[in-house]
Amino acid sequence: MLSDLDTIVADLARCDVLTAAARADLESLAGLLIPFAVPAGTVLLRRGDVAEHFLLLTSGRARVAFGEEEEGAQKVTAVAEGSILGEMALLRGTRRSATVAAMTETRGLKGGRAAFTRLLAIPGVLEKVVIKARQRLAADTAPVPVTLRDGTAAGLRPSYPGDQHELVKGEPLFSANTRYQRFLGVADINPALARYLAKVDYVDHFTWVAVDSADVPVGGASYVRSASDRALADISFLIEDEFQGRGLGTLLMGAIAIAARRNGISHFCADVLAENAPMRAILDHAGIRWERAQAGVVHGYVAVPDPGKFGITPSTAAALAAVVDEMKIRL
Repeated sequence: MLSDLDTIVADLARCDVLTAAARADLESLAGLLIPFAVPAGTVLLRRGDVAEHFLLLTSGRARVAFGEEEEGAQKVTAVAEGSILGEMALLRGTRRSATVAAMTETRGLKGGRAAFTRLLAIPGVLEKVVIKARQRLAADTAPVPVTLRDGTAAGLRPSYPGDQHELVKGEPLFSANTRYQRFLGVADINPALARYLAKVDYVDHFTWVAVDSADVPVGGASYVRSASDRALADISFLIEDEFQGRGLGTLLMGAIAIAARRNGISHFCADVLAENAPMRAILDHAGIRWERAQAGVVHGYVAVPDPGKFGITPSTAAALAAVVDEMKIRL
């Protein structure tokens, strides 16, 4: 029969941020945690409360609601067993920004500040916790308003995990030709590729998602920092067919330049299909130097351009920069 300690350690080993932790580290954390079990409907964390503890869900599902329900702009997401909750407010030293309630009968482990300090000391955990907190911040971020060349209203927001579902849903947002041009000949966005595109840390890998007036994703721009040169990042764009040729790619270029500058990136590189004239035109406007062509793909290198050259007004630039800075969660 398993002891209480063995049971808690086994539960911890299934948590997203602890899957690679050593047993000795899990045992040291287990002694600082209190098991709990609650019925469906129980409020686990409440928006506005002072943060004194975090939760690890070991069984069941919970509902995370950002914003006030009466304001009509509440964003809701669901989390499953293995999730950490309440970590963002502890990291930032702020009050809780969301209300979390059990959707089913739920079990978990509760830890205070001492347990949180011990959790973050486990090798590899701090990075995972910070990324998850940034993802929650992204989900609570209102899109920055922008206007396309034809007067259409749109918005730019950071990517968050749910975006991967839009990329692989049954009726694709993007035509086969658009996917072919974006992924250099790969016509289908499979689940593994979707996870990569949506798995951002908001510093070394940042993605702006463009949404229409109904908050539906219609495009995006990403950079991924080079492992060998922290001042260099690879950039890429993906725009829904209906929104191509309307200035969205130009605005996304300006937005991704802002994110790069705020995160210490000074140069971009890009690999583009030689036949992808719209993307090459945007990069040409940025001053890219095309260095080589191979198998129908051209490679280029360019200094991160001035966002103002790409239709980003000073007020929009300030709003986008504020979002980028908010996502960093400085410890």
